[in-house]
Amino acid sequence: MWRFRSRLFAAASAIVCGCVIAAARPRYGGTLRIETHAVLRTLDPAATPLDVSDAAARTRLLPLVFETLVAPDPAGGLRPLLATSWERDAQGTRWRFQLRPDVRLHDGSRLDPAEVASTLRARVDSWQVSSADEAIVIASDRALPDLPWVLTDVRFAISMRRASGDVVGSGPFRVERLEAGRLSLRAHEDYWAGRPFVDAVQIDMGVVPPEQLSHLELGRVDLVAVNAPDVRRVSQRGLRLVESRPLELMALVFDVNRPTPVGEPIRRALALAIDRAAMCTILLQRHAQPAPALLPQWLSGYASLLAVPLDRAQARTMVGARPAAQRALTLRVDPSDSLAHAIAERIAVDAREAGLFIKVEAPDTLAPRPDVRLVRVRLDAKSPDLALARALAALGPRTTALVAPDAPPEPGASLADVYRYERALIEGNAIIPVVHLPEIYALGARVESWNGPLILATGAWDLAAVWLGADKP
Repeated sequence: MWRFRSRLFAAASAIVCGCVIAAARPRYGGTLRIETHAVLRTLDPAATPLDVSDAAARTRLLPLVFETLVAPDPAGGLRPLLATSWERDAQGTRWRFQLRPDVRLHDGSRLDPAEVASTLRARVDSWQVSSADEAIVIASDRALPDLPWVLTDVRFAISMRRASGDVVGSGPFRVERLEAGRLSLRAHEDYWAGRPFVDAVQIDMGVVPPEQLSHLELGRVDLVAVNAPDVRRVSQRGLRLVESRPLELMALVFDVNRPTPVGEPIRRALALAIDRAAMCTILLQRHAQPAPALLPQWLSGYASLLAVPLDRAQARTMVGARPAAQRALTLRVDPSDSLAHAIAERIAVDAREAGLFIKVEAPDTLAPRPDVRLVRVRLDAKSPDLALARALAALGPRTTALVAPDAPPEPGASLADVYRYERALIEGNAIIPVVHLPEIYALGARVESWNGPLILATGAWDLAAVWLGADKP
């Protein structure tokens, strides 16, 4: 009897182990369903984004279809993509990129070095771009020390327009249809890195975050973005979270162009009064980091040197010395941004502890100019010089020209130059960094990833490695 039981147990164990192994084995097929608030307006990588939503969608969606020569490595540095290697001359004015052999485009044609050169030549007039021996050569009259990093931007992705009007690329997915509110993708069967596991990806755009989360909980979607305050709700429902490094800055930007701008003592007092650590721990559920500078510490290495300490006693002293009329401020946020509104309300509470009275406004029509705005800046997670350039573009030249006396550093500038400029930019507190936010996503029960996270540290989506398991009860 005991021998029979032992054999029965062994057989049952083998069956269970076999089921577990089979369940964990990647499989092909299915449609990955995604919802996003951002809306993609065009498939042309070279097009200028029409708005913030379009820019965000381009950053995440276009790399699924079109590839650049090189890409940021989540572990740091650069990794090969359509180029397998690159080198430059001693002056940095001439670069050579060796192309990956036998890359097939979505229409079945072979990646042609001459077409790649023509595509890049059209992107920057000052570049002399040519092809030779399966390589691309880019030359310029001035040094381009940061050229590989520049080429990681999606606007330098390789796309080919055919006579039919179709735009084809080499990415893991090809475009099946782009219509109002929806992008439909199909797996690229001849993708050089191997066919994606899923057959298709359906991306519904323009869906507000609360609806996305509800649809995920109902099993109608597989991947959605979530705000940090919603993390607890996601965890309580047993759903998984994945996130990038902190890639987005939230900062207060004072209107220094007003006839009567807020004075530096009041701005300094507000900077001293904000409890960034508590905000990250409580409101943002430990899914954010205090922002002592525009660039996060992991990217610059110097952010902690620019930190403003929490000192409400000093803030109260500074505020108490100012007339009562200067202690009331208006703070404007985007009316469609619920997270920004929550952070603004938390700032108003902190300011009250210092004797400042902040009225948070989120008008959906024209309104008088506010004293200060809470802005979100998506940073370029590549190098400090490029990240600062992206931040400056978002803040606008009128603001940066008035608060920083020197010209901004050029791409390829040294870390010391970037540090000096950023210090000059924020030392007058006309720009007050508040928090750095990661991109956070919640996954449906059937989503699995084969060889790593589907959301990389850089924020990129590695959907080629995603496979869909059986629906779980």
